[in-house]
Amino acid sequence: MLRDELEKLVTPEIVKQILATEQERISLTVEKEAGLGLTVSKAGGRGYLPKTMDYPRNKDGGPLSLLAQVNFAEMPDLADFPTTGLLAFYIDYLDDLTGLDFDDQTKQNGFRVLYFETMDADSYSEEEQDALFEAVSDEFYPVVDGVFRLRGEITKQVILEESYDFERAYGATFYEVTDKWTNEDSAKFDKLYELVSSSSSQLGGSPFFTQEDPRLGEETAHHDTLLFQLDSGDEIMWGDMGVGNFFIHREDLKQRDFTNVMYNWDCY
Repeated sequence: MLRDELEKLVTPEIVKQILATEQERISLTVEKEAGLGLTVSKAGGRGYLPKTMDYPRNKDGGPLSLLAQVNFAEMPDLADFPTTGLLAFYIDYLDDLTGLDFDDQTKQNGFRVLYFETMDADSYSEEEQDALFEAVSDEFYPVVDGVFRLRGEITKQVILEESYDFERAYGATFYEVTDKWTNEDSAKFDKLYELVSSSSSQLGGSPFFTQEDPRLGEETAHHDTLLFQLDSGDEIMWGDMGVGNFFIHREDLKQRDFTNVMYNWDCY
């Protein structure tokens, strides 16, 4: 158990403090699978897009690509997240930064987050979506190479990564807190970090970064909730084994308002 391992490294009072940050998330498994329908939870491929809307494009008119979509009817319930409908994430594979704008990470030009309460309207077919890319001659930078089914289960996670979430939970920076916990013992720190540090694909919970949380330095970050995180794997790759994440304000999530989302990815 996590408690037993923590007690080997830090005092019981610190163990209690760490475990008090435990929260639920939907952990996502990523399994390669062909023949998935347009409304299935998946990474890659083509998704559900009603013909009542224009296909999402970048500022130059190039088509965005489906990174992933989540059909919440297929997922376990998580507090404040939808229980029905479909949430889709599109990013720009025609851009070497895959649509990430460092000047404004909420500007939905190179990416788009779309939520459909129902999937009753006719969707662009897979063939119609494929046709949009036939005329594209620019170099592609795909994160997801293939089509993968996403399956979710509720798991628990403590906050023990360097992030805005950490500073909010413990009231100081990651290294200030962990140096005090371990009495600046580097070997003990390494064991503590290895015990709980792992990137994963998930909805909700605490994020992981290979570099730095872009929200750090903000006293009260607006995008306080991890909406979706997709980790690198055998055929999913953010640069050099990186991770991509999307953040939202908790109240916006409750209102099902996905117009103000922060998009980030980084790599080693």
